[in-house]
Amino acid sequence: MARSNRLYKRCYNDALDLIAANRMAGSVSELASRLDVSRNTARRVAESLQENGILELGANAWNVERPPEAFDYFPSNMVETTEKMIERAFMEMVLNERLRPNSRINEAALAKEIGVSNSAVREFLIRLSRFEFVRKEPQKSWKLVGFTESYAEELHEVRVMFELRSIEKLIGLPEEHLFWVVLQKSHREHLAFLESYDENFMQFPALDAEFHRQLNSASHNRFIESFQEAISLIFHYHYRWNKSDEKERNYAAAKEHVDVIEALLLRDEDAATQALEAHLLSAKRTLRMSIK
Repeated sequence: MARSNRLYKRCYNDALDLIAANRMAGSVSELASRLDVSRNTARRVAESLQENGILELGANAWNVERPPEAFDYFPSNMVETTEKMIERAFMEMVLNERLRPNSRINEAALAKEIGVSNSAVREFLIRLSRFEFVRKEPQKSWKLVGFTESYAEELHEVRVMFELRSIEKLIGLPEEHLFWVVLQKSHREHLAFLESYDENFMQFPALDAEFHRQLNSASHNRFIESFQEAISLIFHYHYRWNKSDEKERNYAAAKEHVDVIEALLLRDEDAATQALEAHLLSAKRTLRMSIK
């Protein structure tokens, strides 16, 4: 039930984005297709939008009664999946140096702090262990480990293959696909970040993780999505060790994101590919410097 409730809230927020972008679907079936959910979930979302005075069902289609406001959206912590919640909490512990190389991780203690089940934490750690980011220890404990420069090189190669392939698939998405609405929203968030980066530059890891997740999730490739979780976490884990020029690097990387986003919005595959290659190369340099 909890997972279903999170799915509904996430879809409700997505539908608000569609309305804000003047791309609301005309029927339950079309809305279900755009949100990639069942007709029952789509119908529940549409009914809630009507109850909240945002939509009104007309003779042949929905009419927008008022544009969505910030207070209409469910908070981000109410719409993320359990897996995403654990990843975010774990990443914050790493970035805040509560977890350092060779730190011991107790499944039960971590689960209690995050507020999830022991089995959910165990599944998360098992996924990370496949990439040798953590190692299983006796008595349901784990150890956080680092990796070598050659490991970083291999990780970068995989990341390039996955994300450049995603660019190819994104360019082919139809105009009405929800991805374009999400991408426009991401564009606004990046511009806002750049305007206030002096105060908010520490927010970049979360912005970067979400940017790359958006690129890969649209590919609908289960292997890419599985690797993305570990790649994102490992890259940001090592970002924190290198504090030199942190503000400048975050600002430059965010501008690189904008280059990719704007090329995608123009459906310019060559420009998007070149911009993404440049960004991934910058990320690789940062990763190698942090290891050294």
